[in-house]
Amino acid sequence: MDQVRVGIIGCGGFTRYRLGNLAKVKEAVVVALVDPTPEQIKLTKEAHPDLAAVPEFADENEMLTAVKPDAIMIATPHTQHVDQILAGLQAGCHVCCEKPLITTVADAFKIIEARDKAKKVGMVSYQRHFQSEFRFIRERIASGLAGKVNYISAFQAQGWLTGTKGTWRQIHSLSGGGQLNDSGSHLVDILLWTSGLKAKSVGALCENFGTEVDIDTTASIQFTNGALGSLSIIGSATGWHEDITFACEKESYYMRQGKLTIKGADGTILEATNLPGGTTPDKHFIDSILGKVQCESPFESGLEVIRLTEAAWQSSEKGGVPIHVKY
Repeated sequence: MDQVRVGIIGCGGFTRYRLGNLAKVKEAVVVALVDPTPEQIKLTKEAHPDLAAVPEFADENEMLTAVKPDAIMIATPHTQHVDQILAGLQAGCHVCCEKPLITTVADAFKIIEARDKAKKVGMVSYQRHFQSEFRFIRERIASGLAGKVNYISAFQAQGWLTGTKGTWRQIHSLSGGGQLNDSGSHLVDILLWTSGLKAKSVGALCENFGTEVDIDTTASIQFTNGALGSLSIIGSATGWHEDITFACEKESYYMRQGKLTIKGADGTILEATNLPGGTTPDKHFIDSILGKVQCESPFESGLEVIRLTEAAWQSSEKGGVPIHVKY
C-alpha cells in the first residue's frame, strides 16, 4: 500500500483544521465526507477546494458500503464514537477518533476487542503525544534519568461554560460528560501517558452550574507507585490558562502556557526550546497504517483516561469520597 484512502466522519470546524494537516501527508487521500448537516460539508469544501469532487454522505454506514475506505477519521459528538468506531472496524477500516475516545470504560473494552479482532490500527487523536516537550519528559522519566515520579498536576482554565452554551457539548446524551471529558481529556491523558503512572484512587468534586454536565472539576489522585496528583479542569473561567507539572526525584518539569522549564536537583534551571522531534496525529496515523511506526496513541490511552474520569464522576456523586480505580 502506497496510499491510504480516508473517509472523514464529522465535518465541523475542527475537522477543517485537521484536514489541513492531513493534506500535508502525501500518502493520504480523502475519498468521502460524512455529516448529517449538508452545510458542514459545504463549509468543509469551501475551506478545502481540492475536496470539491469528493463524495458526500449523511450516514457513515452508507459511506462505508459505497466507498470502502482503508481508514476513517472520526470527529463527532462523543457518545456517537463507539458505534462509529465499531462500524469502521467491522468494515475493515483503520480508525482514528477524536478525544474523548469513548464515554464509558465498558465501551473502551468493547472497541479494543473489536480492534484486535479486526487487526487494524486504532488510534485516539491525542496530539500532545507528538509534541516534542512531552515526548522529552516521557523519555526522561521512562529512562530513569528523572528518578521516581513523586507528584504530577494539571490545571486548565477556559471559558467553556459560556463558549459551549447551546451546543451538543452541554447535552449529556450527546457529550457523555462535560469539560472533564472534553478539553480535560487531554490533561488527564498527558499526565498518565507522560509519567507512565496508573491511578489507584480518585477523590473529586464537580460543579455543573445548572447544566446537564460537569463544568468545573477538582480532583486529588493517588497513584499505584505512591505518587500523588492533583487535577483542576475549570470551565467557568475567563480566558485560557494551562499549567502542567511533573515533580521527580532528580528533575522536575514545569509546562506553563506551553513553555517548558526543567529544574535539576543540583539547582540548575533550563528553559527548553527547539526540542527535536514531534509530528501531527494525522501523519502518525497514516504512518502507523503503512507500518512505518508503531501507533503511540492507541485505544488503550483512551481507556486509561476514562478509567480515571469515571472514578472522578463517581466520587463527585458521593460528595468527594475517594473511589478505587478498577483494573
